[in-house]
Amino acid sequence: MAGKRPNIVDILIILTLVAVVILAVFKTGVVNRNESSGVEESAEKTTYTAFVDKVRMPTVNALHEGDLIFDDKTGICIGEIKAVEYTPLFYHLPDGNGGMVRAQYPDYYRVTMTIEGSVIEKDEGYFVDGVVELKINSEMDAFTKYAKPTIKVTNIEM
Repeated sequence: MAGKRPNIVDILIILTLVAVVILAVFKTGVVNRNESSGVEESAEKTTYTAFVDKVRMPTVNALHEGDLIFDDKTGICIGEIKAVEYTPLFYHLPDGNGGMVRAQYPDYYRVTMTIEGSVIEKDEGYFVDGVVELKINSEMDAFTKYAKPTIKVTNIEM
């Protein structure tokens, strides 16, 4: 047994196994990290506007400048709230003459937030951190440290 040397088949098997291990480490460690996150050098800080409709004053007070806001589905941070503005919520009621009257919805507000996040523009659209898709006029469930609103993106400034 002491005199056995590896033959050419044993050497080829060992080299093949080493090559497979190197490729697996490279693929999972380097390539997939960039592909899955989509974060490249093209990621830049972008400001976009979102609003929350029909909320009460406790929710308005829970949205602070400087708070981080996250996507509820993925848990990924979609940005930092830079400005919060709110206005009373109005709706239209029919009057007795067939017209419409604008009336304030009592104790409800509309909140407009300016959010700054790392947005990437791809062929398919805009993505925050390469994962969460931003579409204008689409709603998304989000959360902050103090609130869990449903936001609607109204403007993306690239």
